[in-house]
Amino acid sequence: MSTVRKLTDWGELERLIDSELGDSDEVKVDETALRAHLLSRVRGQDEIVNDLAKLVSLQFARKSRDKPVCNIMMLGPTGTGKTEMAKALAEYLFDDEKAMLRFDCSELTGEHSKDRLVGMPAGYVGYEGGGQLTRPVMSNPKRVILFDEVEKAYKGVFDLFLQLLGEGRLTEQGSGKVVDFTSCVFVFTSNAQFEKLATIKKETKNYHEMLNAMKSHLADSQVFRPELLGRVDRLYVFDALKKEVVAEIALMKIEKLAKSYSIELDFVSPRLIIQALEANHRISKFGVRELERIIFDLFAPGFAAAKQKQLKRLRLDLNPDGSMVFKA
Repeated sequence: MSTVRKLTDWGELERLIDSELGDSDEVKVDETALRAHLLSRVRGQDEIVNDLAKLVSLQFARKSRDKPVCNIMMLGPTGTGKTEMAKALAEYLFDDEKAMLRFDCSELTGEHSKDRLVGMPAGYVGYEGGGQLTRPVMSNPKRVILFDEVEKAYKGVFDLFLQLLGEGRLTEQGSGKVVDFTSCVFVFTSNAQFEKLATIKKETKNYHEMLNAMKSHLADSQVFRPELLGRVDRLYVFDALKKEVVAEIALMKIEKLAKSYSIELDFVSPRLIIQALEANHRISKFGVRELERIIFDLFAPGFAAAKQKQLKRLRLDLNPDGSMVFKA
């Protein structure tokens, strides 16, 4: 033993280093804090939030992995919070939504889609730039990687998925470098077959029976290959949002818009929230996807005018004639 180590209780110091400092590069996940964070951004999907927070915390607690942290498939109607959940997860785990890589699989339908992800083969134009999937993970291996509308991807891309989810590694074509994805969380979203899956979810109480029934249905209907479904750690079916939940989301978006103009809200008339929901007449089809645009059109002019007047706090109400009024 080095003589300097005799100056302290070296065994106790090593224990403290391991327990209190740990690996400075290690992602530590508090299940309760993660759950609270997800609930602050995603409404109406509490059961999914609870299970996801538990899964992610357990997976990050592992000392070593030979595949990604977790592979999650989120299914359900458009505008129910699937993409928002992935963004919130990236923000909590890696301190920034920008740590999420997002791919729209409706743009990965051609035979060269694979090259877009893992780079052009050596010698082809642009091969030095690498792949849009592989190169960002080389520079920062801690990512949430989202594939939206995954059922639309080209079959060659699904071959990549099998390798990614199973082994957690891909070789970039141009450089030949092996890229490690074992610190990544993969999220796949789809609205395919959601009505049938919602029925299965409602009618099957046992979780394992429900999961087996859903995977069997997706495989039998040829939406996804069985070997891909076999690599998914969790399959979540998002519920259609209740009107009260959509109203709460609308209020959250109004508050967020106000803050972007440096304005705090003291009160928002319920009638104004109803106006926003009524304006979004396609809400049953698009969930809350259109709501943010409608809220901007309704409230942004008033917030901008209030900011010019250097107002910091507002009450949003209605005049007797039904027009909107912003009161300081």
